[in-house]
Amino acid sequence: MRRAEFEDNSKSYSFNGEKAGDFVSENPELKRRKRVAQYNIYSKEGKLKSSLRNSFKWIKSKFVDDYFQD
Repeated sequence: MRRAEFEDNSKSYSFNGEKAGDFVSENPELKRRKRVAQYNIYSKEGKLKSSLRNSFKWIKSKFVDDYFQD
């Protein structure tokens, strides 16, 4: 009997969230906020990658110039 109770409980929950009353998918404002937050994350990742790339280029140019000038 316990196994049947466990199986019934396991069907009501998904690892991605609760199946019953999936409130986020029904609310357009929450979907919009989540989407905008994701855009902001992508933007920050792009800025960080660009900054690191430019920093490495600058360091490389400084060391390479000094090495070949000697």
